[in-house]
Amino acid sequence: MFANAVFVATLIFLALGFWLTGELRFLTPWRSFILHHDLQSIALYCALLFANILGITIWIERKFFLRDAGRKLRHLDQEIQTGQSELSEEILSRFGESEEEQ
Repeated sequence: MFANAVFVATLIFLALGFWLTGELRFLTPWRSFILHHDLQSIALYCALLFANILGITIWIERKFFLRDAGRKLRHLDQEIQTGQSELSEEILSRFGESEEEQ
């Protein structure tokens, strides 16, 4: 999930960067002056912007893509414990021994 969020945040950040490059084309004659005096501030702002986009992306993924994960896992656990699933024998044989030892 984190890798997907980083990928989406990177795409959004690059899209914003390309759009902003087009919008600020009139500053091209002063590019070296601006970068020389304000590079640290620009880099810090870009890092904070990327962190915020990443946080929003993770929140959206958790909100919409993991909505029913707990209910689905509880349902799967009930199927495994009752033996109604085809995978229950394999899962119990693989993981059942570790639960008995504890």
